[in-house]
Amino acid sequence: MPTAKQVGWLMVLAMVPALTGCGGEAALRRQAQATFRHVAAAAPAAAPSADRPRSVVYFAPREAPAPAPTGDAGASAEAKREPPDAPPATIEGMSFGEVLKIDLRAAPRQIWSGTKHSFAKPGNLLVLGAAFGADRIVRHNLDGRVRDELRHNDTSLAETGDFGSVIGNPALHFGIAGLWYLGAVRGRNAEHHAMSKVMIEALAVNGLATTLLKVSMHDQSPNEERYGWPSGHTSSSVCFAAVMHEYYGWKAGLPLYLLAGYSAATRLEDREHDLSDLVFGAALGWVVGHSVAKGELPQIAGFHVLPYARQDAGGLMFVKQW
Repeated sequence: MPTAKQVGWLMVLAMVPALTGCGGEAALRRQAQATFRHVAAAAPAAAPSADRPRSVVYFAPREAPAPAPTGDAGASAEAKREPPDAPPATIEGMSFGEVLKIDLRAAPRQIWSGTKHSFAKPGNLLVLGAAFGADRIVRHNLDGRVRDELRHNDTSLAETGDFGSVIGNPALHFGIAGLWYLGAVRGRNAEHHAMSKVMIEALAVNGLATTLLKVSMHDQSPNEERYGWPSGHTSSSVCFAAVMHEYYGWKAGLPLYLLAGYSAATRLEDREHDLSDLVFGAALGWVVGHSVAKGELPQIAGFHVLPYARQDAGGLMFVKQW
Protein backbone atom coordinates (compact mmCIF):
# COMPACT_ATOMS: atom_id res chain seq x y z
CA MET A 1 0.00 0.00 0.00
CA PRO A 2 1.36 3.47 -0.80
CA THR A 3 2.14 5.76 2.10
CA ALA A 4 0.34 9.08 2.57
CA LYS A 5 3.43 10.97 1.42
CA GLN A 6 3.59 8.91 -1.77
CA VAL A 7 -0.10 9.51 -2.41
CA GLY A 8 0.46 13.24 -2.03
CA TRP A 9 3.24 13.30 -4.60
CA LEU A 10 1.20 11.12 -6.94
CA MET A 11 -1.63 13.65 -6.80
CA VAL A 12 0.75 16.45 -7.78
CA LEU A 13 2.21 14.46 -10.67
CA ALA A 14 -1.22 13.26 -11.81
CA MET A 15 -2.14 16.80 -12.79
CA VAL A 16 0.58 16.96 -15.46
CA PRO A 17 -1.37 16.61 -18.74
CA ALA A 18 -0.46 14.61 -21.78
CA LEU A 19 1.25 17.55 -23.41
CA THR A 20 1.68 15.83 -26.71
CA GLY A 21 -2.07 15.84 -27.24
CA CYS A 22 -3.21 19.06 -25.59
CA GLY A 23 -0.14 21.01 -26.50
CA GLY A 24 -0.86 20.37 -30.16
CA GLU A 25 -4.09 22.35 -29.87
CA ALA A 26 -2.35 25.26 -28.20
CA ALA A 27 0.40 25.19 -30.84
CA LEU A 28 -2.23 25.13 -33.58
CA ARG A 29 -3.92 28.19 -32.12
CA ARG A 30 -0.66 30.14 -31.95
CA GLN A 31 0.27 29.07 -35.47
CA ALA A 32 -3.17 30.05 -36.79
CA GLN A 33 -2.85 33.48 -35.22
CA ALA A 34 0.59 33.94 -36.76
CA THR A 35 -0.75 32.84 -40.14
CA PHE A 36 -3.63 35.28 -39.80
CA ARG A 37 -1.24 38.17 -39.24
CA HIS A 38 0.87 37.03 -42.19
CA VAL A 39 -2.04 36.70 -44.60
CA ALA A 40 -3.60 39.98 -43.48
CA ALA A 41 -0.39 41.78 -44.38
CA ALA A 42 0.10 39.99 -47.71
CA ALA A 43 -1.75 40.07 -51.01
CA PRO A 44 -4.64 37.58 -51.16
CA ALA A 45 -3.13 35.74 -54.11
CA ALA A 46 0.35 35.36 -52.62
CA ALA A 47 1.84 31.96 -53.40
CA PRO A 48 2.99 29.72 -50.53
CA SER A 49 6.70 29.41 -49.86
CA ALA A 50 8.87 26.88 -48.08
CA ASP A 51 9.66 29.18 -45.15
CA ARG A 52 6.04 29.66 -44.13
CA PRO A 53 4.47 27.67 -41.25
CA ARG A 54 3.55 24.11 -42.07
CA SER A 55 -0.18 24.76 -42.48
CA VAL A 56 -2.66 24.60 -45.28
CA VAL A 57 -4.52 27.89 -45.65
CA TYR A 58 -7.57 28.41 -47.83
CA PHE A 59 -8.42 32.06 -48.29
CA ALA A 60 -11.84 33.19 -49.55
CA PRO A 61 -11.85 36.96 -50.09
CA ARG A 62 -14.94 39.01 -50.69
CA GLU A 63 -15.52 42.61 -51.56
CA ALA A 64 -15.59 45.08 -48.72
CA PRO A 65 -19.13 45.87 -47.52
CA ALA A 66 -20.71 49.04 -48.76
CA PRO A 67 -20.78 51.98 -46.36
CA ALA A 68 -23.65 51.79 -43.91
CA PRO A 69 -26.67 53.98 -44.69
CA THR A 70 -26.98 57.16 -42.72
CA GLY A 71 -29.87 58.47 -40.67
CA ASP A 72 -32.80 56.43 -39.43
CA ALA A 73 -32.50 53.90 -42.24
CA GLY A 74 -28.93 53.15 -41.21
CA ALA A 75 -29.91 52.66 -37.57
CA SER A 76 -32.77 50.35 -38.60
CA ALA A 77 -30.50 48.23 -40.82
CA GLU A 78 -27.91 47.98 -38.06
CA ALA A 79 -30.55 46.83 -35.57
CA LYS A 80 -31.63 44.10 -37.99
CA ARG A 81 -28.08 42.85 -38.54
CA GLU A 82 -27.09 42.45 -34.89
CA PRO A 83 -29.35 41.66 -31.91
CA PRO A 84 -29.05 43.95 -28.90
CA ASP A 85 -27.59 41.22 -26.71
CA ALA A 86 -24.90 40.08 -29.16
CA PRO A 87 -21.34 40.19 -27.80
CA PRO A 88 -19.52 43.26 -29.11
CA ALA A 89 -17.04 42.64 -31.92
CA THR A 90 -14.95 45.47 -30.50
CA ILE A 91 -15.09 47.38 -27.24
CA GLU A 92 -13.37 50.44 -28.62
CA GLY A 93 -15.34 53.56 -27.73
CA MET A 94 -17.77 51.70 -25.45
CA SER A 95 -18.18 52.50 -21.78
CA PHE A 96 -17.66 49.84 -19.12
CA GLY A 97 -21.39 49.83 -18.39
CA GLU A 98 -22.29 49.27 -22.04
CA VAL A 99 -19.89 46.34 -22.41
CA LEU A 100 -21.01 44.80 -19.11
CA LYS A 101 -24.69 45.10 -20.04
CA ILE A 102 -24.17 43.33 -23.37
CA ASP A 103 -22.03 40.60 -21.79
CA LEU A 104 -24.55 39.96 -19.01
CA ARG A 105 -27.35 39.58 -21.55
CA ALA A 106 -25.25 37.13 -23.54
CA ALA A 107 -24.04 35.17 -20.47
CA PRO A 108 -26.88 32.58 -20.28
CA ARG A 109 -26.45 31.74 -23.96
CA GLN A 110 -22.67 31.49 -23.57
CA ILE A 111 -22.94 29.22 -20.51
CA TRP A 112 -25.38 26.98 -22.35
CA SER A 113 -23.00 26.87 -25.30
CA GLY A 114 -20.11 25.95 -22.99
CA THR A 115 -22.23 23.22 -21.42
CA LYS A 116 -22.90 21.70 -24.84
CA HIS A 117 -19.22 21.93 -25.78
CA SER A 118 -18.36 20.05 -22.57
CA PHE A 119 -21.05 17.40 -22.23
CA ALA A 120 -22.63 16.87 -25.65
CA LYS A 121 -19.57 15.36 -27.33
CA PRO A 122 -19.06 11.58 -27.29
CA GLY A 123 -15.32 11.93 -26.70
CA ASN A 124 -15.83 14.00 -23.57
CA LEU A 125 -18.48 11.62 -22.26
CA LEU A 126 -16.08 8.75 -22.83
CA VAL A 127 -13.36 10.52 -20.82
CA LEU A 128 -15.76 11.33 -18.00
CA GLY A 129 -17.13 7.77 -18.04
CA ALA A 130 -13.63 6.33 -17.78
CA ALA A 131 -12.83 8.78 -14.97
CA PHE A 132 -15.96 7.73 -13.12
CA GLY A 133 -14.97 4.08 -13.48
CA ALA A 134 -11.49 4.84 -12.12
CA ASP A 135 -13.14 6.85 -9.37
CA ARG A 136 -15.24 3.86 -8.28
CA ILE A 137 -12.22 1.56 -8.30
CA VAL A 138 -10.27 3.99 -6.12
CA ARG A 139 -13.26 4.43 -3.79
CA HIS A 140 -13.64 0.74 -3.13
CA ASN A 141 -9.95 -0.14 -2.97
CA LEU A 142 -7.93 2.84 -1.77
CA ASP A 143 -10.09 5.44 -0.04
CA GLY A 144 -10.39 3.53 3.22
CA ARG A 145 -6.67 2.77 3.37
CA VAL A 146 -5.70 6.35 2.63
CA ARG A 147 -8.09 7.59 5.33
CA ASP A 148 -6.52 5.27 7.90
CA GLU A 149 -3.00 6.25 6.89
CA LEU A 150 -3.69 9.96 7.13
CA ARG A 151 -5.59 9.58 10.38
CA HIS A 152 -2.45 8.32 12.11
CA ASN A 153 0.35 10.01 10.16
CA ASP A 154 0.77 13.59 9.03
CA THR A 155 2.74 14.40 5.88
CA SER A 156 4.86 17.40 5.02
CA LEU A 157 1.78 18.92 3.35
CA ALA A 158 0.04 19.36 6.70
CA GLU A 159 1.86 22.64 7.38
CA THR A 160 0.77 24.25 4.10
CA GLY A 161 -2.79 22.96 3.89
CA ASP A 162 -4.31 26.44 4.27
CA PHE A 163 -2.30 27.77 1.34
CA GLY A 164 -3.37 24.81 -0.79
CA SER A 165 -6.99 25.47 0.14
CA VAL A 166 -6.71 29.13 -0.87
CA ILE A 167 -5.09 28.59 -4.28
CA GLY A 168 -7.66 25.92 -5.13
CA ASN A 169 -10.66 27.93 -4.01
CA PRO A 170 -13.13 28.57 -6.87
CA ALA A 171 -13.79 32.05 -5.43
CA LEU A 172 -10.14 32.95 -6.09
CA HIS A 173 -10.36 31.73 -9.67
CA PHE A 174 -13.52 33.74 -10.32
CA GLY A 175 -11.86 36.75 -8.70
CA ILE A 176 -8.84 36.51 -10.99
CA ALA A 177 -11.07 36.11 -14.04
CA GLY A 178 -13.17 39.08 -12.92
CA LEU A 179 -10.13 41.31 -12.49
CA TRP A 180 -8.87 40.14 -15.88
CA TYR A 181 -12.21 41.11 -17.41
CA LEU A 182 -12.24 44.48 -15.63
CA GLY A 183 -8.71 45.31 -16.74
CA ALA A 184 -9.45 44.29 -20.34
CA VAL A 185 -12.56 46.44 -20.60
CA ARG A 186 -10.93 49.41 -18.90
CA GLY A 187 -7.93 49.10 -21.20
CA ARG A 188 -10.09 48.60 -24.31
CA ASN A 189 -8.27 45.33 -25.02
CA ALA A 190 -10.67 43.25 -27.12
CA GLU A 191 -8.42 40.17 -27.12
CA HIS A 192 -8.15 39.94 -23.34
CA HIS A 193 -11.81 40.84 -23.01
CA ALA A 194 -12.69 37.76 -25.08
CA MET A 195 -10.23 35.54 -23.20
CA SER A 196 -11.49 36.63 -19.78
CA LYS A 197 -15.06 35.88 -20.84
CA VAL A 198 -14.05 32.39 -21.90
CA MET A 199 -12.40 31.86 -18.50
CA ILE A 200 -15.52 33.04 -16.65
CA GLU A 201 -17.69 30.86 -18.88
CA ALA A 202 -15.55 27.77 -18.23
CA LEU A 203 -15.47 28.35 -14.46
CA ALA A 204 -19.24 28.87 -14.42
CA VAL A 205 -19.94 25.68 -16.38
CA ASN A 206 -17.53 23.75 -14.18
CA GLY A 207 -19.01 25.21 -10.99
CA LEU A 208 -22.57 24.38 -12.00
CA ALA A 209 -21.65 20.82 -13.02
CA THR A 210 -19.69 20.25 -9.80
CA THR A 211 -22.53 21.57 -7.64
CA LEU A 212 -25.14 19.42 -9.40
CA LEU A 213 -22.98 16.32 -8.92
CA LYS A 214 -22.38 17.14 -5.24
CA VAL A 215 -26.10 17.55 -4.59
CA SER A 216 -27.06 14.42 -6.52
CA MET A 217 -24.47 12.19 -4.80
CA HIS A 218 -24.87 13.74 -1.32
CA ASP A 219 -21.56 12.14 -0.29
CA GLN A 220 -19.57 12.76 2.90
CA SER A 221 -15.94 13.76 3.17
CA PRO A 222 -13.53 12.11 5.66
CA ASN A 223 -14.20 14.92 8.17
CA GLU A 224 -17.93 14.15 7.83
CA GLU A 225 -18.84 17.30 5.93
CA ARG A 226 -21.58 16.94 3.35
CA TYR A 227 -21.21 17.12 -0.42
CA GLY A 228 -17.70 15.75 -0.65
CA TRP A 229 -17.80 14.26 -4.17
CA PRO A 230 -16.38 15.54 -6.46
CA SER A 231 -13.80 18.01 -5.19
CA GLY A 232 -14.78 21.54 -6.21
CA HIS A 233 -11.32 22.89 -5.42
CA THR A 234 -9.71 20.34 -7.72
CA SER A 235 -12.16 20.70 -10.59
CA SER A 236 -11.94 24.50 -10.52
CA SER A 237 -8.13 24.53 -10.30
CA VAL A 238 -7.75 22.15 -13.22
CA CYS A 239 -10.38 24.02 -15.23
CA PHE A 240 -8.50 27.29 -14.74
CA ALA A 241 -5.23 25.63 -15.75
CA ALA A 242 -6.82 24.01 -18.81
CA VAL A 243 -8.12 27.31 -20.18
CA MET A 244 -4.74 28.97 -19.68
CA HIS A 245 -3.11 25.97 -21.35
CA GLU A 246 -5.36 26.35 -24.39
CA TYR A 247 -4.59 30.04 -24.79
CA TYR A 248 -0.94 30.25 -23.78
CA GLY A 249 0.45 26.73 -24.22
CA TRP A 250 2.15 24.33 -21.85
CA LYS A 251 4.51 26.95 -20.40
CA ALA A 252 1.51 28.55 -18.74
CA GLY A 253 -0.46 25.35 -18.29
CA LEU A 254 2.15 23.12 -16.66
CA PRO A 255 2.83 25.30 -13.57
CA LEU A 256 -0.90 25.72 -13.05
CA TYR A 257 -1.52 21.97 -13.36
CA LEU A 258 1.18 21.41 -10.74
CA LEU A 259 -0.43 23.98 -8.44
CA ALA A 260 -3.77 22.23 -8.95
CA GLY A 261 -2.17 18.91 -8.02
CA TYR A 262 -0.59 20.47 -4.93
CA SER A 263 -3.92 21.95 -3.86
CA ALA A 264 -5.61 18.57 -4.36
CA ALA A 265 -2.96 16.84 -2.25
CA THR A 266 -3.48 19.31 0.61
CA ARG A 267 -7.24 18.69 0.47
CA LEU A 268 -6.48 15.00 0.90
CA GLU A 269 -4.10 15.70 3.78
CA ASP A 270 -6.64 17.93 5.54
CA ARG A 271 -9.29 15.18 5.35
CA GLU A 272 -11.48 17.44 3.27
CA HIS A 273 -11.71 14.85 0.49
CA ASP A 274 -11.10 11.24 -0.34
CA LEU A 275 -8.75 10.28 -3.14
CA SER A 276 -11.70 9.35 -5.36
CA ASP A 277 -13.16 12.86 -4.97
CA LEU A 278 -10.00 14.28 -6.48
CA VAL A 279 -9.82 11.80 -9.36
CA PHE A 280 -13.17 12.72 -10.84
CA GLY A 281 -12.86 16.41 -9.92
CA ALA A 282 -9.63 16.65 -11.92
CA ALA A 283 -11.18 14.90 -14.94
CA LEU A 284 -14.25 17.15 -14.84
CA GLY A 285 -12.21 20.36 -14.70
CA TRP A 286 -9.91 19.17 -17.47
CA VAL A 287 -12.80 18.32 -19.82
CA VAL A 288 -14.71 21.54 -19.16
CA GLY A 289 -11.69 23.86 -19.37
CA HIS A 290 -10.35 22.48 -22.64
CA SER A 291 -13.78 22.03 -24.22
CA VAL A 292 -15.03 25.55 -23.51
CA ALA A 293 -11.78 27.15 -24.69
CA LYS A 294 -11.68 25.04 -27.87
CA GLY A 295 -15.35 25.62 -28.53
CA GLU A 296 -14.84 29.33 -28.95
CA LEU A 297 -12.77 28.70 -32.09
CA PRO A 298 -15.18 27.23 -34.70
CA GLN A 299 -14.15 24.29 -36.87
CA ILE A 300 -15.35 22.91 -40.20
CA ALA A 301 -14.23 19.42 -41.27
CA GLY A 302 -11.28 19.64 -38.89
CA PHE A 303 -10.21 23.08 -40.09
CA HIS A 304 -10.09 26.01 -37.68
CA VAL A 305 -12.01 28.97 -39.08
CA LEU A 306 -10.47 32.40 -38.67
CA PRO A 307 -11.75 35.77 -39.88
CA TYR A 308 -9.83 37.85 -42.41
CA ALA A 309 -10.31 41.58 -42.86
CA ARG A 310 -8.50 44.30 -44.77
CA GLN A 311 -9.40 47.76 -45.82
CA ASP A 312 -10.49 46.59 -49.26
CA ALA A 313 -11.55 42.97 -48.69
CA GLY A 314 -12.54 40.41 -46.11
CA GLY A 315 -13.48 36.76 -45.70
CA LEU A 316 -12.49 33.57 -43.91
CA MET A 317 -9.44 31.38 -43.87
CA PHE A 318 -9.28 27.72 -42.89
CA VAL A 319 -6.22 26.43 -41.06
CA LYS A 320 -5.22 22.87 -40.29
CA GLN A 321 -2.01 21.39 -38.94
CA TRP A 322 -0.46 18.05 -39.94
